[in-house]
Amino acid sequence: MSFLSATDPRLALFLHVVVATLVLAIALGLATLVREPGRERLGIYESGAPPGPARLAPVTASYSLIAICFMIFDVEAALLFAWAGAARDVGRPGLVAATVFVVLLLAALAYLWRDGALETGPDRRRS
Repeated sequence: MSFLSATDPRLALFLHVVVATLVLAIALGLATLVREPGRERLGIYESGAPPGPARLAPVTASYSLIAICFMIFDVEAALLFAWAGAARDVGRPGLVAATVFVVLLLAALAYLWRDGALETGPDRRRS
């Protein structure tokens, strides 16, 4: 009989909470030591732009396209997780369908990448 199979679930939960708390405390402690103190460094930083007058500028369409692509690929990843849960039940036909699904995803990503839909910088083709 191994140690893990004989462990009381409450003890396992307690050990998990203790280890997670220690890891969190160590990570926060290291972050405090590494961070440079200063008022500007502690400000809100969102969407890659510091707060200020520039935050009121209109958002370009490329950011919206990237957000839409992210949502599409995120939903498709959730569908793959659902397939993984039922993989034994659906068998080989399900694996073939999931493979076709992933290949189509990769083809769509390659098309978006080649088309430049994921670029947010200056347009290189015009310069």
